[in-house]
Amino acid sequence: MTSAGYLVVVLVLLVTCSVAELANEFVEASEGSTANLPCSLSAAEFPDKVSNILWYRGAEESPIYKYEARGSHPRHWAEGNLQNRYFLRVSDKQAQMTISPTKNSDEGDFHCRVDFQHSATKITHVNLTVIGK
Repeated sequence: MTSAGYLVVVLVLLVTCSVAELANEFVEASEGSTANLPCSLSAAEFPDKVSNILWYRGAEESPIYKYEARGSHPRHWAEGNLQNRYFLRVSDKQAQMTISPTKNSDEGDFHCRVDFQHSATKITHVNLTVIGK
């Protein structure tokens, strides 16, 4: 690889890594209990406000849950097949996706994407393990 090619690769990696801040979490819950999946809301620039919180499941490209904080009243939206078992609780520094009651089919990887008004997007990866009865 030429030095110019190497420089391009390094610049692409720097830009890609600076666009989203990543965090990894692991959660365990018994089948039939409540699971709380954390999502950090701490912005890189202080003070800043959350614009949107989007939850994704696995490699799906469409969110399973949306929280829009723009405007005077935050709005929640959940995918129809979640059977009213998923709900997002939002505080100043953290959001928690509550799943209750948990099912074995809930087990897997989740991704929480937080868009801020000024700061870079923040992504939290959460691995949920459901322990069967």
